[in-house]
Amino acid sequence: MSADILLEVRGLRTVFDTRAGQVCAVDGVDVTVNRGECLGIVGESGSGKSVTFASVMGLVRVPGRIEAGEIVFDGIDLRKLSAKKMQAMRGRDIAMTMQDALTALNPALTVGEQLAEMLAAHADDLPPGRMARRAAIRARAIEMLTRVGIPSAGERLGQYPHEFSGGMRQRIMIALALAAKPRLLIADEPTTALDVTIQAQVLELISALRAEFGMSVVLITHDLGVVAQHCDRVMVMYAGQVVEEGPTAQVIRQPRHPYTQGLLASIPRPARRGQPIRPIQGQVPELVNLPPQCRFLERCPLADDACRHPIDMRPAGPERRARCIRITTPDIEKGLSHDI
Repeated sequence: MSADILLEVRGLRTVFDTRAGQVCAVDGVDVTVNRGECLGIVGESGSGKSVTFASVMGLVRVPGRIEAGEIVFDGIDLRKLSAKKMQAMRGRDIAMTMQDALTALNPALTVGEQLAEMLAAHADDLPPGRMARRAAIRARAIEMLTRVGIPSAGERLGQYPHEFSGGMRQRIMIALALAAKPRLLIADEPTTALDVTIQAQVLELISALRAEFGMSVVLITHDLGVVAQHCDRVMVMYAGQVVEEGPTAQVIRQPRHPYTQGLLASIPRPARRGQPIRPIQGQVPELVNLPPQCRFLERCPLADDACRHPIDMRPAGPERRARCIRITTPDIEKGLSHDI
């Protein structure tokens, strides 16, 4: 494992047993997150983005399970840790914000109580002594709320999650995640259900705190525009597999996989005003007992019989890979040039 790599996932396979059969939500996924970088994870709902990182966090519960794969964080194999050691690592070294802040926050506890609970469990630099410890926790809680832009932070510690707006709740989630200054923040759809102005504020906040703390960030989203503005690299997922990855600017300007091309073609742009948006036809396949073939086959305009076989990730340029047999053919080589 390179010294520059903070998180390395290899061959991750996460499945869920259902009445309809076994759902393979994550199938052979490899992920690398370097120190200090922001990695964007993009794909439609059901592509496996959130399950991949719930697996990293050790949050997959029955009927789900990790069937195969390695998850190594800073040289530590997370799958070999005891439940107690993994719980200690969550929040202290790796933190994750969930999609819906209102349901992720505890409605029965004040914001101050939830921050205090997080700090008491994971902060390593609190002073000894009960009174000094309590004072330090309160001071740190106020500091974190202030840093994420909550006005009158000291007064608002005593309020409950429902007393805050959606944007404020998302900021509180970020404050909770960063309270113990983790080395890796996983932000799962941090702008869901927020208006455009608040979305921009939340994303700028994450970028600023990333720079301040020197941490790595995984930004899970369905919005390639967000990735273009904030991420160093991007990983595109489809039906439980990675289909393309590489430096963000290169992937967006010259996508190599037909699915990535379809995602970019479906984004409205001022330059195309008056022209119809080109959506990807069809639906994501059911992830139950999938045949061993390209999972984008039924929706791909370039598919033929050669695609009815398992397809591995293959080189698609410097620091780039894609899961398509047509990477070097004129159809894909020409690609679609995009600016977001």
